[in-house]
Amino acid sequence: MTKLDIISGFLGAGKTTFVNKLLKYYIDLGLKSVCIVNEFGQTGLDARIIESSGFTAVEMEGGCICCTLKDEISVAIMQVIDTFSPDRIVFEPSGIFIFDNFFDILKSEELKDKCEIGNVITIVDSVNFEFSKATYGSFIYNQIKNAPSIVLSKLEKQAKPALFPTPHSEQTFRGEAVNVAELICDIKNINPDVFIAAKAWDDWNSADFELLLSQENLPPEEHYAHHHSHLHSITIKPATIFTRAKLERLIELCGDGTFGDICRAKGILNIDGELILLNIAMQDVTVTPFKGSGEQTLTLIGNSMNEEEVKRFLNT
Repeated sequence: MTKLDIISGFLGAGKTTFVNKLLKYYIDLGLKSVCIVNEFGQTGLDARIIESSGFTAVEMEGGCICCTLKDEISVAIMQVIDTFSPDRIVFEPSGIFIFDNFFDILKSEELKDKCEIGNVITIVDSVNFEFSKATYGSFIYNQIKNAPSIVLSKLEKQAKPALFPTPHSEQTFRGEAVNVAELICDIKNINPDVFIAAKAWDDWNSADFELLLSQENLPPEEHYAHHHSHLHSITIKPATIFTRAKLERLIELCGDGTFGDICRAKGILNIDGELILLNIAMQDVTVTPFKGSGEQTLTLIGNSMNEEEVKRFLNT
């Protein structure tokens, strides 16, 4: 019986970073694992990131499995089981995923004897928690309330260094430093029984994963309505090579409202002949080298977006 882990979390919370670490943990245990990635937008970027780290990933792009791709997820799971015979499937849904009706899929005649729920883990972005709670309060509240286990992400981002302190290596955020104790208290006020793992990414070890995965994981009791009908995505494949100055300007335009209300931007860009991975999640901005290959692509997620202005900037 293949076990399926669900790694949820809001847009840009750090799901892909955690999934890479979880896949490595399973490989170290000798378990055969495959990741299914469902992205909001026509990009396939998260699957490329996971594959660039040496893992097997299957992408479902162009929608959300809790609505437009709902009928396709059972087919994808069956194909992964038939093709790879994995011990574990790690499912990374889009950042606007809700649990409503998802668990019924695994009870279908096709899957009930082949796949069962393993671990259900929600990633909570420590940098953007207050900002996202204020903007997407109902969604964030319900994600936390229905989470059996929570992993706090980005705890290492407690300083704001200048852009590119070393070549193509940057991390910064526009907000204030996070009070982790207060954040945990806020989460416990929403979900008193939730298990919370709070460690910087580089500090995770096998004992931490063993403890996290030993927690009881029950399907959420509460179903709740979609909250993402107003969100839209734009995916563009820029034709020009970027400079660092243009990248910094892109980051500014995503944050100052010129492109619209952008809550998430991610892409692989060519900066002076080298590929970099750009991640913008509300107040958090990260630029890192990209180990893989392929063409440039950038996806913006938000509302009231000025697509023509985005295209003009990216292609000139």
